[in-house]
Amino acid sequence: MSSKHRSSRQSERATGASESESASTVQLAEGLIVDGSRGLYAVETPDGLLRCTIRGRLRKELEYGSRGGAGRQVKRVTVREHDPVAIGDRVRVLPTGGESGVIEQVVARAGGAFTRRDPNAGAGNLALTTVAGLDQLIAVFAACEPAPHLRLLDRLLVLAESQDIAALICLNKVDQQPDGWLLERLEVYRAVGYPVVMTSAATGAGVSELRGRLDGHTSAFVGPSGVGKSSLLNAVQPGLALRVSAIGETTHKGRHTTTGTRLVPLDGGGGYIADTAGIRALALGAASLRQLDTCFREFAAYLGQCRLSDCTHLHEPDCAIRAAVANGSLDSERYESYGKLFDEGSKAPISLVALE
Repeated sequence: MSSKHRSSRQSERATGASESESASTVQLAEGLIVDGSRGLYAVETPDGLLRCTIRGRLRKELEYGSRGGAGRQVKRVTVREHDPVAIGDRVRVLPTGGESGVIEQVVARAGGAFTRRDPNAGAGNLALTTVAGLDQLIAVFAACEPAPHLRLLDRLLVLAESQDIAALICLNKVDQQPDGWLLERLEVYRAVGYPVVMTSAATGAGVSELRGRLDGHTSAFVGPSGVGKSSLLNAVQPGLALRVSAIGETTHKGRHTTTGTRLVPLDGGGGYIADTAGIRALALGAASLRQLDTCFREFAAYLGQCRLSDCTHLHEPDCAIRAAVANGSLDSERYESYGKLFDEGSKAPISLVALE
């Protein structure tokens, strides 16, 4: 066969494959994963909610031999321990009838992601992404019980900053009369540009303001157990009937009620909210820690003014950040949080959320 004929046949085969792929794509519906876990997901599509399995090939990682070109052979097939999708991912599904379908393709992930690791995952300690596609993180803390943990708040804000996610601080249970020191500390966060919303799911105070800030966003409610995240979600979106748990009377720590994550569409202004399991400890991943000084937004005016270009802002001479802390231009407690996170990251730069 001449090279001209071979080229023609190859072109025909390529065209046929392309047409076949196009025909297959026409049958697919694009949707958003709003609930589920490994093996079965709820996908919101223009035609309604579909309960979907995931195509087996999406779980497989292929390792090829050294030979290049179209004729290369698969050397090894490994099945991923975790599905390559998360709540909040956009996917293309093949409807199979009866409100069922199969996830065939994963659309490129956009936005940020809140990721945790299961502390019982064993030696591998593999990451489990609970929600993706975020553009807003709502850090929820209680006014009194459980006691607010501002070091955790700083970690959450770094997590948001490292992924260019907008962050909002929500102090819930304000009917419990927050202490003066807490209100003063929240002014520090307001001063550097973080909105602070004071709410009470019990009385309805601040709920409408919080609701307005959710419209048009995909937001994650993140914070310790017992701070009232589920109650707030019920308040901003009546009828969700999310389970709510009381504070432990003896430990004064929340017993977490939400055990997974789901994305809930908002009525009216659009957008989604995610409810996440309660957390007690959060260590930041290497990606966040490599750019830690840029994740403290009040440092921005001083970055690049240190004598050393690789200044850690902890002990080097002529450090603009340390000088600003010394003269009161930068908040000393926020700077202490930076130092603790930097030290922690240099020893064990892993991402961990310990579930209660």
